[in-house]
Amino acid sequence: MNIEVNVLNEIMSTIGSVSPETGGIIGTQNDVVCAYYFDRTGSCDSNTYKPDTDNVNRVISEWEKQDIQFVGVVHSHEEKQPALLYADIVYAQAIMKANDMERILFPLVVIGNKARFIMYMVDRCGDVTAEEITLI
Repeated sequence: MNIEVNVLNEIMSTIGSVSPETGGIIGTQNDVVCAYYFDRTGSCDSNTYKPDTDNVNRVISEWEKQDIQFVGVVHSHEEKQPALLYADIVYAQAIMKANDMERILFPLVVIGNKARFIMYMVDRCGDVTAEEITLI
């Protein structure tokens, strides 16, 4: 998956610099992740990130006007949990169903001594793959 360097840097400087279970959304244009929105008003606790759907949907509508396609939700986990949880996969499937998507990007920022970014993709069956990242 291609991602613009500035988008990855923005993700890491927001989600990657705060406590786990924060998040946002990402969008693409021409198969390149080029848009990111940090969900400052989403609700977070030590185990869960819940998007502020009103704000997120407003951003997605604005992106559509700019030909940017919503493709996923990025959030963070603690270092001890570097993979998507069952609840993450179920949530990804619900988003795909609501948006008539066949697959969704569901990257994680893993928070530890040094934050790291893992680009996961989930399909409608719930299969998860880690995607190779190419910085643009």
